[in-house]
Amino acid sequence: MIAELLLASLAAGCIAVEGEQVLARDLAAAEPAFAALPPETPFGYAPAPGARRAFHAEELRRRAKPHELSLAPGATVCVVRPLEPLTRERLLTSMRASLSELEARIEVVDLARTGVPRGELQFPPGGLSRPPAADPGRPVLWKGYVLYGQRRRFPVWAKVRVAAEAVRAVALRDLKAGELVEAGDLQVRSAEAFPFGEPVAMSIEQAAGKILRGPVAAGSSIPLRLLQTPPEVRRGDQVRVRASSGGATIQITARAETAGSTGDTVVVLNPASGKRFRARVEGLGIVSVRNAMGDER
Repeated sequence: MIAELLLASLAAGCIAVEGEQVLARDLAAAEPAFAALPPETPFGYAPAPGARRAFHAEELRRRAKPHELSLAPGATVCVVRPLEPLTRERLLTSMRASLSELEARIEVVDLARTGVPRGELQFPPGGLSRPPAADPGRPVLWKGYVLYGQRRRFPVWAKVRVAAEAVRAVALRDLKAGELVEAGDLQVRSAEAFPFGEPVAMSIEQAAGKILRGPVAAGSSIPLRLLQTPPEVRRGDQVRVRASSGGATIQITARAETAGSTGDTVVVLNPASGKRFRARVEGLGIVSVRNAMGDER
């Protein structure tokens, strides 16, 4: 109601102009003298939404040339763009259209109280803020705009809660950083969640067998950024070493003293000689050494 009163106050005594230009046919609504001019005669740009523009008699006569315009010396014409209040219903219609691929629940908690120009209301998904991970139900700001005139944008905003049904893997116990996630540590659950939150594991298969880069509390989802594929060779593993020198190749069993993935170089201990050497990881539990006589130390 307050917004409607403010809009009515702004437009009181003024002509509402829809287009980018103020034309003679617009002004004729307030002053019959303009009806004698060609309807498309321009008198300048319309004001920005929420502002007024006053045309005085001298300016109007000057802009009307070469046509004669008969106006009283003190005549003034006020022009505004028509504004209308936002409503929750209109916001929700636009927001649901933006998230049409999701069956999301949207609650408008607060909205802009200013009037907006007539046009197409849009709330792109990119304008939706994220709630904090610790409080996913907190209202967030969603920035949108009204498309009006010649592709102009009038900014609008609303505070909303957005949630959609999602299936995800959650931890059944507290998991520590560096721990190998096992299938028995996880359970798939369905619950409402913010649809554009941090990517998480949606199935047990996505997380099981991976190493955690950080801790995960019991009952929490598993962020994908915390999941790391374990190296093919881990520190302390028994590895098969393929050693070649010239045209000869031998295989021995040794112990890895550093970890690495395929293509990495690791330090390996030969238990028979007590010497360490560098080897290239070739796969799961397999490393190789070339010119082995020169590499071992």
